[in-house]
Amino acid sequence: MSRKLAANLAIVGALAASTVVLAQDSAAPPLSLSGTYSVERANVGETTVSMTFNATVTNNGATDIKGPIVLRHPNIIQKVYYRFGEQSIAAGKNVKISGVVTVPRDEYDSWASGGPSLLFYTQNDRGDIKTFGISLSRVPAPAPAK
Repeated sequence: MSRKLAANLAIVGALAASTVVLAQDSAAPPLSLSGTYSVERANVGETTVSMTFNATVTNNGATDIKGPIVLRHPNIIQKVYYRFGEQSIAAGKNVKISGVVTVPRDEYDSWASGGPSLLFYTQNDRGDIKTFGISLSRVPAPAPAK
């Protein structure tokens, strides 16, 4: 077999494999996550903000899901501000998460226009990690108990 023929067969094989992968990914329904968040006891400093961060995450999809939820920088994967641990969310249901977090002041200030970067991680049947952003709306913090 000539080198050129072998190279062409390798390319065709790679294209066929990628088509199968795309078909498998498109067969699984995408996750649909949304929620609300509130901030309590924000201690706003010059460079950082410490607060109690509360969120309710809703699984709007048709299947139950399980995976970790993290609060992180929107563009830098390594900048994780808080890990809320492994969460199970049944289809059509929600989960409440809460933690005392510290984020950079500029990150906190940016939430006024775009909200925090809360992400859900899951694995597909091939073991690939998939990341899904959770669209959040801010709600007022609950009033303190009297």
